[in-house]
Amino acid sequence: MTDKRWQVIQPGSGTGWGSPRACRATAQLGGSAPARLAAAGPARHGRRSWCRILAAIAVAGIAVMAAACSSSRQAVPAAPEKPDLVVAVVPAEANAGLYIAQAEGLFTRAGLHVTIKPVVSAAVAIPAMLHGSVDVAGGAYVSYIAADAAGIAKMRILAAGFALGPHVNEIITSASAGVRTLADLKGKTIAVNQLGAVGQYLVYSALASYGITPAQVHLVAMPFPQMPAALAAGRIAAAYETEPFVTEAVKEFGFQELADMDSGSTQGFPMTGYAALTSWVAKYPRTAAAFTKAVEQGNVIASTNLSVLQQVLAKDLHLSSSIAGVMATGTFPTSANPVQIQRAADLMRQFGQLKQRFNVQPLVGG
Repeated sequence: MTDKRWQVIQPGSGTGWGSPRACRATAQLGGSAPARLAAAGPARHGRRSWCRILAAIAVAGIAVMAAACSSSRQAVPAAPEKPDLVVAVVPAEANAGLYIAQAEGLFTRAGLHVTIKPVVSAAVAIPAMLHGSVDVAGGAYVSYIAADAAGIAKMRILAAGFALGPHVNEIITSASAGVRTLADLKGKTIAVNQLGAVGQYLVYSALASYGITPAQVHLVAMPFPQMPAALAAGRIAAAYETEPFVTEAVKEFGFQELADMDSGSTQGFPMTGYAALTSWVAKYPRTAAAFTKAVEQGNVIASTNLSVLQQVLAKDLHLSSSIAGVMATGTFPTSANPVQIQRAADLMRQFGQLKQRFNVQPLVGG
């Protein structure tokens, strides 16, 4: 005959170890009255202690579960410290990841409300950041490097923006300019969007392969949209132009390509990224992290979904579908790579803007 004291008590039966029924069953083996417990001796007292131990274990288990639930609740990321952001950018294809993050609600899901403010260059945005009217800038790496190297502002690069792809940035000319190759630009006037910016150094790099030094050309600053008309009027011999203006200039004026910047030593060159003041990042670390994540997600979409990229560029850059559908597109890195960004600093050093080598690692948090 089976001894019921050793039967397995099934879970959920109300007879689990430490349950009232189990304790009563154990007590019934030798009685539970004080007089009988004393008469029973140590063995029966041990059974009663075993019940107490089991009950204590059950209580401890509940406490562990409660602690686990509390820990799970605490693991939810805290909200950004500064949900409302002003991001100053140059309206261009380079900021497609930002535009997509806005259009696809990636900022909203990150707990951010982003206002995109158009500016001429990142160099203009940096003083605004110092005065507190702009939180983040989207522009050329060379602007951040120059400001940091000069001690104007300590910068932190949050996310990558854009790198060159085939035929995105070109040196173009008109048939009437009498320029057939880059060698013909010696002594000529070339338009760039900003002096002391990345376009200037890309032009110098392209000319260097033809033996032309910076002193042998004349550069003038001119906004990208104004370059085609100036070239058509003969006021300049060539222009350093970017998309979508390259495609628009070719369609309207029949201009010719002299050089594709995405070649030779500047192939895949890192052009732009998103940056904030180091002090701002230290004050709003969760905000900076949320912004970075949303932009990187936007860059993934820009890199993998041409249809979304073209739709966003058409909307935010006010392009016709005929331009947005055929214009060249660059690449949108999903992280800020210091090895790549170092190329921008080295190019600045090569053409004299930096007097000594500048290490970009601290700018990306290294």
